[in-house]
Amino acid sequence: MDHTRKRKRSNLFTNDLKTLLYAFGDVANPYAETVSTLEDILMEYIIDMCHEAARIAKTANRQKIKVDDFKFVLRNDPKKLGRIEELLSLQKEIAEARKTFDNSEGKNLSKAYNESDKDKSEKGEKGVKKEKKV
Repeated sequence: MDHTRKRKRSNLFTNDLKTLLYAFGDVANPYAETVSTLEDILMEYIIDMCHEAARIAKTANRQKIKVDDFKFVLRNDPKKLGRIEELLSLQKEIAEARKTFDNSEGKNLSKAYNESDKDKSEKGEKGVKKEKKV
């Protein structure tokens, strides 16, 4: 697809591209033209991918793009498809770890709260009374 309309230069990936270039053997401070050209290529690739995924979603009578649409677009590129699967798996793993952490932290907080109430009752202190429902 050729989307040749003028886009405002955003420099979203400039620092990342400089770092990647250096990691792949370029100099620490590459030419600005090199980074700019790579960023243009990257932006065009991302936009084309999004348009293609939107086309797939529209074919399926959906207005929103799903991850499966991107998987379908990349079905002929096993490296990129594998990377998507890996990242989705990691995302799921991180979400489960956060959920476990939040649950265990919540239990610890409620345990500490209950112990402080227990201490007050042992000392004879009165806590806040709840109003009875009529």
